[in-house]
Amino acid sequence: MSERWARFDTESNAIDSLDKTAHFLRTVKDNPEDWKWVVVCSFSSLYGFAIQVAKGSDDRSVIQVTKKGHERLITFGDALKVCKQPFGARSALETSKYEDVSIDKIQNEFRNKFEHFNPGSWSIEISGFPEHILNVINVIERLALEHNFYSHINEKQKDNLKYVIAECKFITSQLSAMYA
Repeated sequence: MSERWARFDTESNAIDSLDKTAHFLRTVKDNPEDWKWVVVCSFSSLYGFAIQVAKGSDDRSVIQVTKKGHERLITFGDALKVCKQPFGARSALETSKYEDVSIDKIQNEFRNKFEHFNPGSWSIEISGFPEHILNVINVIERLALEHNFYSHINEKQKDNLKYVIAECKFITSQLSAMYA
């Protein structure tokens, strides 16, 4: 039997999460529960691109060592703070107050609760999700295409990334109009 491998790096993982975001955005109209996966995947992509930009050329710069000697990835908040500071030729990421509110809402009100689901039931009003996800996608776009100086993707992959971003924006705009 021949061995098969799946390979990932910070950037390809973030792109894969964005691709999965697009996949689940295509299904939420008929399966509203798929908003959970849109939230989880879009945040994963946002965090991944924030780490990619924050680390620059030094993969170890985004690793913290705990008091017990365990290595941990810096928090999303810390990665975003690094991205919002200029460094070398990289300009600072700027986010609007609306984008900041959407990021906070997606992360703290929904993503964290999905990832650490407590026993019980939960009903969620989803009418505001398209706008929040669109704001997150806009930040992902800037991180991935404007601030990512250490990108390892080729032109074909970059074109695909642009296509997926455009698809996410288009679908969220349609859903936003549908939910209005």
